Amino acid sequence: MKKLLNRPDIEFVVNACDAGREGELIFKHVYDLSGSKKPVKRLWISSLESSSILEGMEHLKAGETYHNLAEAAVCRAQADWLVGMNATRAYTTKYFKKLTVGRVQTPTLSMLVERQKQISGFKKEKYFNVVLDCDGLIVEKKKIFDVEEAERVWKTCQGSDAIVEKVESKEKTVKPPKLYDLTTLQREANRIYGMTAQQTLNAAQSLYEQKLITYPRTDSQYLTSDMEETAKTS
Repeated sequence: MKKLLNRPDIEFVVNACDAGREGELIFKHVYDLSGSKKPVKRLWISSLESSSILEGMEHLKAGETYHNLAEAAVCRAQADWLVGMNATRAYTTKYFKKLTVGRVQTPTLSMLVERQKQISGFKKEKYFNVVLDCDGLIVEKKKIFDVEEAERVWKTCQGSDAIVEKVESKEKTVKPPKLYDLTTLQREANRIYGMTAQQTLNAAQSLYEQKLITYPRTDSQYLTSDMEETAKTS
């Protein structure tokens, strides 16, 4: 690959790695190690459909456009190494047992611990709901913790007429749900089908390679404006 990237008959290099932060990092590592100084152009596509690839090749972007994305990936990798490697060794040697520490896993673990503390410290408390049924119109006063207050509300409603003082009618637009990013897809697959995060990723990757879905390792839930026409014809 080093020889290929430095061939004199090649005018520029096309970065066709995954359209994301980690794809930029993979290309950066290979390109930097090759020592190549050739200009870089970026093929940025989220689908392996032939039409998408051809269109992407016709609209290659300047490689430096994604420089900051590559630098973000470098920061992520270095932070993972610095925190994970050093803190894991520190805690393992201090407590004489294998304790892993990570940039993401440790804050996540902290959230789980705090939530478990809330669950463990929860105390049951009796409350009352007063429900008023007016010929199918249900009005409910929820969670009254004082039984005397609940009975007072109930007795006040006995034998009384309900008066509708105001009726408002509004038109609302319900927007379609956002598209899945990898995290929401994994969460929903786990909730509905009990799939692990890795199982969901493997399934999504397989579908992507079969040209059935777009790039799965994304944190975006939107289509870019340049995909509007493509989405209409798909």
